[in-house]
Amino acid sequence: MQIKRVAVIGCGTMGGGVAQVAAQRGYEVVVVEKDAAAAEAGQQRVTAGLDRQVGRGRISADDKQTALDKLRFGTDLESISEADLIVEAVYEDVELKKALLARIDAIVGPETLIGSNTSTIPLVILAGATTRPEAIIGVHFFNPVPVMKLVEVIRTPISRPENIDAFVTFARDLGKTPVVINDVPGFVGNLLVVPFLLDAIRAFERGVAPMESIDEVLQLGFNHRMGPFRLSDLIGLDIVHDMAASMYEEYKDPRYFPPPLLKQYVRLGWLGQKTGRGFYTYDS
Repeated sequence: MQIKRVAVIGCGTMGGGVAQVAAQRGYEVVVVEKDAAAAEAGQQRVTAGLDRQVGRGRISADDKQTALDKLRFGTDLESISEADLIVEAVYEDVELKKALLARIDAIVGPETLIGSNTSTIPLVILAGATTRPEAIIGVHFFNPVPVMKLVEVIRTPISRPENIDAFVTFARDLGKTPVVINDVPGFVGNLLVVPFLLDAIRAFERGVAPMESIDEVLQLGFNHRMGPFRLSDLIGLDIVHDMAASMYEEYKDPRYFPPPLLKQYVRLGWLGQKTGRGFYTYDS
């Protein structure tokens, strides 16, 4: 199948990034959100992302306008019916994703490629909510999508090889590097990075060192681009918490149990860069 039309459902940080990159690569992109306010916020998010690309000299003003002309934002899920490929990118809630994938399944044709941008939920759980579990593929982009090269392409024991190949090709066409991963909770990236982030928070809780010092050790001693606290703030503390809780539910491994400090920050609404306050404070 030649992919020309792409639908992105959910235009938060991840969905907005996917929509932006797809439009920049020449795809016609339909973006669907839950209501008009969310659709407007998503459009502003994508426009701001393109503005950053212009400001950094990565694209021209004409390139930005060309990408914007490829994008349509709305609230009608039926608008995805003509899409060749769909990326579901709503909040990491298993029941929300299952319900949405079931609705997508009922709307699109049998040849439509359906991908879920889940980061920790076992794909078989999501695929099982549809009438075509063998066709549902995991496509885990990394934040920020316009910058990060990796895409984990997730296969289950019954995934169609041709659908896996199609998403690998799509990821490459977006300028990404796809890596095919078997379906386990957390896949590879989050399976390894979540306990790393939680261990850093626990070390801070225990008074081993200030968080700034822990970040500095990881940056200077292990050549990490940013330390675990800066990285947690970038990901979003609510997302880190929910990924950890989801993986703990699956594995029952205490390494994945969210530390009390992380829970407190989430309850305070200190979610990281997106709210201006997480482990660090950010200018609005």
